[in-house]
This record gives sequence, structure tokens and C-alpha cells, in this order.
Amino acid sequence: MRWLIVLAAVGAAVVAAQILIWERRSGRHRPSTLGQFAGAVLTVAVMGGAVYAAHLLGIFSIPLVAVVFVPFGVAIRWLVLNTRASRQRAQDARAAAAPAATQRARLLELAAFPVFIVLVGAVVVVALVVGTLVGPH
Repeated sequence: MRWLIVLAAVGAAVVAAQILIWERRSGRHRPSTLGQFAGAVLTVAVMGGAVYAAHLLGIFSIPLVAVVFVPFGVAIRWLVLNTRASRQRAQDARAAAAPAATQRARLLELAAFPVFIVLVGAVVVVALVVGTLVGPH
């Protein structure tokens, strides 16, 4: 039964990834309802795989943390996606009124994503260390 669930999750993730690839190739700016559903399925499949992998490695605190924080993550994702249009309009209005960006501002903007990735990696490493220290008690 466990392998049936794992195969179903892998199959759903593959189908969801294919739907997202088709939508990207068609040049759609806003994802359709099917594309949004595929993104949600892919997110759940990846999170489920991460939780299952943590469970297999014997890190039991990570699945518990995931179960606690998933509802908050889903709510925040919904909030961010539903306010995207108004935030984009506000950003466009600010960009039209703002002076040209300096070189320093452009460099900081380029460095923002790599710094974010490093911080996410640090959080994952700290979670693994704490999960290992807490262990299966």
C-alpha cells in the first residue's frame, strides 16, 4: 500500500509538472485554474516527498513541524497569490514615479535572490541539526 501511495504521488507530480511546462510554452502570463491546481499538486507532492524522506532518515521532528506549518504555508501562499495584481499595480506606479535606479541599487537587487537561497539553506541545515539532536525520543 505504501508503494502505491508513493507511485501515485510521483505520477501526480509528473502530470502536474507536464501541465505547468505546457502552460509556460504556450506563453500564458496568468496560469489557468488547471495550472494553479497542478502547481498545488506539485507543491504537495514535493513536500510529502521531503517529509517521507525525513521520516526514512529517522528525523521525526521534521514531519511534525511540516504537519504543523503546512496550513499556515497554504494560507500565506493563497494570500500572496490573491494580492499579486494589486501589488503589481502599486509597484508599477512607484516605478513610474521613481528616479532611475543607481548602480548600487541594481547590485543590491541582483544580490537579493542569492542571499535568500543562502538563508533558506541555513534554515534547512539548522532544522536537520536540531532534528538529529532531538532524534526519535
